[in-house]
Amino acid sequence: MGRDPDYLDFLRRRLAAEPPAGDAPRSIADARRDHADDLARSPRVPVGHVTDLTVDGPAGPLPARLYLPAGAAPPVPALVYLHGGGWILGDVDSYDPVVRALTTAAGDVAWLSLGYRRPPEDPYPAAVDDAVAAVHWTLRHAARLGLDPTRIGIAGDSAGGQIAASAAGRLRDAGPARPALQVLLYPAVDLRAVPPDPPDPDGLTLPRPGVEAAVRAYLRGADPADPGVSPVLDPDPSRLPPAIIATAEHDRLRPQAEHHAARLTAAGVPVTLLHGTGLDHGYLGWGSFARRPAAAIAEIGAAVRAALTPR
Repeated sequence: MGRDPDYLDFLRRRLAAEPPAGDAPRSIADARRDHADDLARSPRVPVGHVTDLTVDGPAGPLPARLYLPAGAAPPVPALVYLHGGGWILGDVDSYDPVVRALTTAAGDVAWLSLGYRRPPEDPYPAAVDDAVAAVHWTLRHAARLGLDPTRIGIAGDSAGGQIAASAAGRLRDAGPARPALQVLLYPAVDLRAVPPDPPDPDGLTLPRPGVEAAVRAYLRGADPADPGVSPVLDPDPSRLPPAIIATAEHDRLRPQAEHHAARLTAAGVPVTLLHGTGLDHGYLGWGSFARRPAAAIAEIGAAVRAALTPR
């Protein structure tokens, strides 16, 4: 189906404002700055309390930011969040608008956004190692942070969804550190090949620069058929944590996310699959600009709230 008119108008205005692609390749620093500038268009909605933290990572300290919901009585459940950005782009500050929107939508759930190591400086498995360490760190420090150690989960969008799913696989036998929930938002869960974009019902051409190069930089020789790289290939999904998986209809990653959800369901894992009807990859940053992404973010928040704060 086509897009909601309000949302379609936003996308057309967004595409019209894109600068023309130059002939010279951009540096990593330029790409990171441009990505941060794009996310900075979104407002930073107020949440209850925000604290910058330092997490003990396997190769040194990692930046993190804890978002506590307004009015929630501790201890509250929490999600360790891995931002998107094609593994190479993004950081805690640039994704601040996204995590604030998710915190607002999820109600009495805290979010800990992690600044994991990125390629090309640090390829796989550095980011997954950092995510695993962050879950353990959050569990150890839950009491002083006002968090419930029995309700600590892991979440991520896009590339961060791949990191979150891979970390959840590693943590399945980690006792108290086993995630209570995995939240995968339009995730990349199969890195064996970059899928083509689906036909666009509204004739839009959304930019997808450098995806193949980003995957190569992230893997740097790692086997894309390794289940630690492509979680959709996990040989024993039955012991994975319950999952919330959100897709976007006009996203090349949708089929693999739906396949991952189907495999988990067939293995007996509780799965909530949220169909992002009429939406595109990246919509978590667009809830302030159009009704349809705002509704999808609210739906994600409601599912997280239901999973971690059962009444």
